[in-house]
Amino acid sequence: MTCLSALSIGQWTHHSWLMRARPVRGERALADASARLLAEYPQLTRIDFTKTLPCVGDLPRAACARLFRVTAALACSRSVRRVVTRSAHLGFARNVAPHVLRDIQKHARGEQDDLAVGATPNFFDRRDMTAAGLALALRGLGDSGDVQHTWLRLRMPRDIVEAATRFNAIDIPVDAARALIDDARLLMRGEPC
Repeated sequence: MTCLSALSIGQWTHHSWLMRARPVRGERALADASARLLAEYPQLTRIDFTKTLPCVGDLPRAACARLFRVTAALACSRSVRRVVTRSAHLGFARNVAPHVLRDIQKHARGEQDDLAVGATPNFFDRRDMTAAGLALALRGLGDSGDVQHTWLRLRMPRDIVEAATRFNAIDIPVDAARALIDDARLLMRGEPC
């Protein structure tokens, strides 16, 4: 089992969880933020990285959010196939993920019904798609424990985590949620799945 260093927790967590307007700068501020986080979430000292989603922890926050948006789009790929006009393509690329819409539309997942993620996400809303993808990623963690769920939630802004509660991915099998995340990662890297 690998443990996070005290400083890496404050650095990895989104600043909205640290009750700050901006990201932490400086070693002293980082140490204070990390100490506050560990006081509020002491279970973070016991995180087991073998039970987390391997591709999520390595990514910068913006890429992690993009991975969640592509995952949500794959979960609803049959509906995403209906995005056909040029303005819709541009809106999707601008708000969700540039350069992957065609690949999502061609994906084998589009032959099946959309997965039930609770509320239907707005395909052109960055926040909605990130929140739906976060709900799927949390489902992909399955029953790996509260520590892993907390760790993943702290990565995203508070408002995204709150919006993710609208999306209930409990009926989606854990393996299916993980497969969506893996396929989304491959699409983001430009590889066929």
